[in-house]
Amino acid sequence: MSIDGQIQRSLEAANRDFDGFIRELREFIGIRSISYSPEHNADCAMAASWLGKRLENLGCTRVEIYETVRHPIVYGELPAGKTHVPTVLVYGHYDIQPPEPLGDWMSDPFMAEVRGDHLYGRGASDMKGPLLACLAAVRAMLAVGEIPVNLKFIFEGDEETAAEPMDDFLKEHGSLLKADVCLNVDSGMLGSEIPTITYGLRGSSNCTVRIFGPAQDLHDGMFGGVVQNPIHVLARLISGLQDEYGRVTLPGFYDRVRAIDPEEHALIERHPHDTAFFLSASGATGLVEDPDYLPVERIGWRPSMNVRWIEGGARKNAIPVQAEARISFRIVPDQDHRQVHQMLLDYLDERTPPSVHWEVEKYIGDQGVIVDTNTPAVRALSRALSTVWGSEPLLCRIGGSIPVVGELKEKLRIDTALTGFGLPDDNIHGPNERIHLPTLRRGIQALIHFLYGLDLEKKK
Repeated sequence: MSIDGQIQRSLEAANRDFDGFIRELREFIGIRSISYSPEHNADCAMAASWLGKRLENLGCTRVEIYETVRHPIVYGELPAGKTHVPTVLVYGHYDIQPPEPLGDWMSDPFMAEVRGDHLYGRGASDMKGPLLACLAAVRAMLAVGEIPVNLKFIFEGDEETAAEPMDDFLKEHGSLLKADVCLNVDSGMLGSEIPTITYGLRGSSNCTVRIFGPAQDLHDGMFGGVVQNPIHVLARLISGLQDEYGRVTLPGFYDRVRAIDPEEHALIERHPHDTAFFLSASGATGLVEDPDYLPVERIGWRPSMNVRWIEGGARKNAIPVQAEARISFRIVPDQDHRQVHQMLLDYLDERTPPSVHWEVEKYIGDQGVIVDTNTPAVRALSRALSTVWGSEPLLCRIGGSIPVVGELKEKLRIDTALTGFGLPDDNIHGPNERIHLPTLRRGIQALIHFLYGLDLEKKK
């Protein structure tokens, strides 16, 4: 049978299986694999086991579940029927964000519900739906015959919370993951009719800053104005980290930030997310003003600083013992997350008054990444998306981080082809997370074209 015939029959098999795929996804969403919460450790182990069984059902010749310091990593191998073909490492994560506030959900976040063209549930878009789309594509191809490439699968359970398990795995088992390219569908699309390939990711530098004041809570009438309030100090320190345009004030912070060149400006001009989009998507009444950069440039091409949460005090008339905040820097390629963290430490050391003392803990950082868009895998992915959507994919940079992309490149020299089938209004990490089923169906079709096309691209 010709390649075109195999592709067509695989697409037909995927379409026949789509209702079964949705049932499988609903079952997967029902596993509460929240990596942040220790009380869900058993659920994360269940999700890993569930995926291991799916790999066995695909016919993987090797399936292993590796224990880590946190949650298991699932590994599988599915060789092609012939030699001298590319090897693709398929990455995914099964862990999810907590669903709170539960009162804002229109349905149970773990009882996935189809409403219209969307499937609602925690993890539907990030990233249980896209992960299972990869398995669905492979299953459809196997229904026709042998797969045209060697496949390896690596699924982690700590992408949302901790980098250490995957870092340790890459150090200890890196030779296991040898591949020509990694396929990662943990990104997304800019619109249901805008196929997208991501070529740039921001990194991060995150830590918890804690300010200590008096030895115990103090009556604010008796001590207010005399004893330093840790909340006040923390507020002033946070405020001093940004100027009126939201730009970071740390000395040297922008020294390694690349200017946006004309070629990238041409890409940005095709980007559909303008001010109106960000207002609509966020529900905000206005955006941070910056006269020099468009909103989309400040998301993908420029670094930022945000406070994720603040805690301190109680509902009583008292000066609290301490206050703390989680401070997050999103950094761009060429910036070093360790240097940015040191800049923050220097700032705290210089600006914190002697009437309190401070500490920093739970530091996590990862590098920003630029993906080479002229590799055989990215070219094959571009053709696959173009074939299914009928238009050339848009190349873009996004504001989020996917640490494994940089780790694979740095430690194992494996490039990544990065796309996804979630949409900007999927509410990932928020209430009523959902995935657009017609887009997910087309995503499965595109993955079939990609895996067949990758072998053809390598032969050129």
